[in-house]
Amino acid sequence: MKCIAIAIGASVFILIIIRTLSYRDWTLIYSTFGNEEYFRIIAILKSAGIKFKIETPSRGIDTRTSRFKDNTQYNFYVKKEEEHLAVKVLHK
Repeated sequence: MKCIAIAIGASVFILIIIRTLSYRDWTLIYSTFGNEEYFRIIAILKSAGIKFKIETPSRGIDTRTSRFKDNTQYNFYVKKEEEHLAVKVLHK
């Protein structure tokens, strides 16, 4: 039982390190909730020719009253050297 717990802990630790290294040269420029804003930001960044990554850390809580409201969180990352351009394009 201890071996399984240690293996799971080590696997999680390795995944965290891999994720950290894969986002090392990227910076968070924008976070949004819902599909409409998500697609709007994608269109803006693509039209400016800016490469980006998207992370979805939270899907939101699906309750009975907000079943049809999209509460998914989207985080947009760009290369550090393109951060200034991306921020400028998004604030037009």
